[in-house]
Amino acid sequence: MDIKKILFKTNSIDVEKALPDALVLCSKDGKIQWVNDAAAEIFETSKMHLLTSKISDFIENPVNLINNSIIMHRPVITKKIDREVYFDMTAREIEEGYVLDFRDSFVPEPKDANWSENNNVNREKNKFLLKLSNDLKSPIQSIVGFSQAMADGLGGELNAQQEKYIKIINKNSSDLMYFIDKLLELSQTESDLKKPDKKIFDILSLVQSVVKFNEQLFSDKEIKISICTQENFSKTITNDDEIIKQIVQNLLEVIYKAIDMGEVTITLSNPDDEFISSKNLTPASYTLINFASNSLLLAENDLECMFDPYKIIDTSNKKNILRAIILSGVKNMVQSIGGIVWVESKILKNTTFNVLIPDKR
Repeated sequence: MDIKKILFKTNSIDVEKALPDALVLCSKDGKIQWVNDAAAEIFETSKMHLLTSKISDFIENPVNLINNSIIMHRPVITKKIDREVYFDMTAREIEEGYVLDFRDSFVPEPKDANWSENNNVNREKNKFLLKLSNDLKSPIQSIVGFSQAMADGLGGELNAQQEKYIKIINKNSSDLMYFIDKLLELSQTESDLKKPDKKIFDILSLVQSVVKFNEQLFSDKEIKISICTQENFSKTITNDDEIIKQIVQNLLEVIYKAIDMGEVTITLSNPDDEFISSKNLTPASYTLINFASNSLLLAENDLECMFDPYKIIDTSNKKNILRAIILSGVKNMVQSIGGIVWVESKILKNTTFNVLIPDKR
């Protein structure tokens, strides 16, 4: 196998600089196809052992990390399965699968044990913020309510200039209320206060009810929503219906705020074992929900930090902070019920949000 030719296909990994690194070529289902000597060295095993294994046998959460690296076009931090050893990993997708470039391994200093304490502090901060939710929202709710009442003429007749200002106040305060609601929702998902409540329900009916709730909003923008299912789709699953309903609602809100017309297609299916294996997930029953929009056109830099509001705040995409807050909450909710979420975008063509949900019977 000519690894140089394969590397050249990535158009982004410098061959001469990459070859001294630990290189792994794996198929789409994670099976390792080729490794160099440096890979055997960092994973502390033989090349033969690597070639009879999957990449998930050696690093944690490879599917999400590979997808993140590909989407963001930069290295991500990976951790070995059996030890507190970390690497920078750059992933590139090619026809044969993925080329993974590992470099700069490090072992955390003992002081990094404070991470657990810091994580607890962050969780307590979120709980504190949630306890103050009424104090944060009540004044804004008053501004929204009274400004709407004045705009409706309940406080007396307004001249044209006053009516203009009142409408601006009402719109901006409503936008601020929505922003705070989503920020508090993110804090809720990060605080572990809500645990999944498993029950049996019809997921197709759930999605239909959420779409019905939003139908008028989308109609006002001339956006057509359609729902379709795979043949022999299994509608009944066991999971937390309230969390899934919020996930569907939030993804529809993200799409609604990003487009002014077009079509949104929601597709429900039961992926086969091969697809589940490609995501390095435990074989089981899953429901895949795709939210595809032919009008949500993203550039490459739009995909950076799409699910991470803490990183996007320091980038040129700061204007998308609200979207990142909503999507980060979605990611936390999906993970809380054992699923995964990712976005696929054909540059300047269409965008699809994908949610894979397990049937947790």
